[in-house]
Amino acid sequence: MPRPKRNRRVFRPPLIGGLLPYGSSAGTAGQLTLLTEEYEAVRLADYEGLSQQDSAVQMEISRPTFSRIYETARQKIARSLVEGYSLTIEGGSIEFGESWYKCTQCNTAFSLAENASTAPACPVCRSSELKEYKGDTRLSSADLKPRPAVHQTGYCICPRCGLRVSHQAGVPCRSLICPDCSIPMIREHHPV
Repeated sequence: MPRPKRNRRVFRPPLIGGLLPYGSSAGTAGQLTLLTEEYEAVRLADYEGLSQQDSAVQMEISRPTFSRIYETARQKIARSLVEGYSLTIEGGSIEFGESWYKCTQCNTAFSLAENASTAPACPVCRSSELKEYKGDTRLSSADLKPRPAVHQTGYCICPRCGLRVSHQAGVPCRSLICPDCSIPMIREHHPV
């Protein structure tokens, strides 16, 4: 009997649910699933520019395990590019470093600061109907995707307490008010 997989640490949910090939009908060649841990490996190694050792430390796994995950991810991405497969990011044995919530009313994904004293409420619609995802290893493709995830990039954050909300296209971050601090939120800086 094989040993159970150890959860891989993921910084935050992916901003998109996948990729579709341009110039062909969606799904004509087929579909590949990039696990969330594979997405995180590519993000750390290629986007953040970390070494494999540093990336493995971030994900709390060994360097050989990171290398295997990273190689599998690169093969899937290459196959998607060359053969025209659509790519979906979902699933995997993962856990987040902090609590992530999804509003069931407006589908906004957000995390709270560690020192948040009040019960969480959606910073966008103020709803208290939330799903918590902390250490959940069975995520579906729609579980933590922001609403509508088409042109969404980055996060809006509270400069005082650190509340993080997925940025919605066309909605200025300053129009969101932190429920704990009652101050406008700002855009999180992402290196380009």
